[in-house]
Amino acid sequence: MNKHHPLCFLLLAAILLPASCTTPRRDGTGRIVEDGTGRKVELPARIERIVGLRPGALRLLAYMETTDLVAGIEQVETTGADRPYMVAHPELLERPFIGPRGGDNERILHVRPDLIFLTYASAGEADALAEKTGIPVVALQYPEIGTDPQQLYASLQIIGQVLHKEDRADSLVAYIQQTIRDLDNRTRHIPADRKPSAYIGGIAHGRARNLTSTHPDYPPFVFTHAHNVAAGIDRSRISSLAGAYVDIEQLLLWDPDVIFVDQAGLLLAQQDLKLAGNLAAVKNRRIYTLPTYNSYAVNYETALINSWYVGRILYPAAFADIVPEEKADEILEQFLGKRLPPRSLTPGSFQPLQLPE
Repeated sequence: MNKHHPLCFLLLAAILLPASCTTPRRDGTGRIVEDGTGRKVELPARIERIVGLRPGALRLLAYMETTDLVAGIEQVETTGADRPYMVAHPELLERPFIGPRGGDNERILHVRPDLIFLTYASAGEADALAEKTGIPVVALQYPEIGTDPQQLYASLQIIGQVLHKEDRADSLVAYIQQTIRDLDNRTRHIPADRKPSAYIGGIAHGRARNLTSTHPDYPPFVFTHAHNVAAGIDRSRISSLAGAYVDIEQLLLWDPDVIFVDQAGLLLAQQDLKLAGNLAAVKNRRIYTLPTYNSYAVNYETALINSWYVGRILYPAAFADIVPEEKADEILEQFLGKRLPPRSLTPGSFQPLQLPE
């Protein structure tokens, strides 16, 4: 055959084109869903293999009891084997890696998912990923539960609609709503003069942070109507992934009655507290530790767990019937569908922090 024959050029082009260009699109069913960005997504006829990309995506799939469909995980998930959803599903660590945070297109294609769930993405980014991989992409919102729980409910319901898990979505949403109502009913009528001022420090964002890492809308404070001294921080300068920070000098001015420390930043926070011995919370030994709130995005179950402990500390009479550890077991089972091994939360949580003399 002549080396310049047109067929040769066609064959050569087929070999050189990237896999993402030659991957055929899945046959659709005609079933259309609207995702978290408002995109209309046609679903494949069969959904037997899925992946979740970017912070929180795999967590939502675990909440929805769909981990059996997960074909691969981001490598970053291996750094959080103590996250509740990873404790509940250690088998996920045996799945193939689909790249670092956000995945890698070639590795995603290698595990042959029928559908991709994507968080922290615009409609344009979701469209671009679908175009490059030839795989339908459903974008999900991953909001702050304290200020926008409706978007969380919507994300759970979208997954339920896509994977025929509507009952699971409805039951989990109902449980979250009932829990928030219970917390609200216990605390909304407590007079302001009976509310000690409170501060949360040490919240992780990408890595451990010190005492100055805080949250003006920390869900346990929102749900318990706590007097959060950091509530006045300018929210326009805060990224949901980068967090909010204050100076030690500002914390000394606020001088909160009670300080809570996220376990993720405990070691760094202890160093700060040694330098801030004049704080009322330090003098009165009113410093308490909480399970990690933010680890590859917000742990929603931990946000609720921490709410009960915060309520128990700030308003003992209103939460006299609550044992935080028992509440934690209940919430973890509701979110993850199974009882977890003992000490599934960070050891030392729900304990007063003892500072060296």
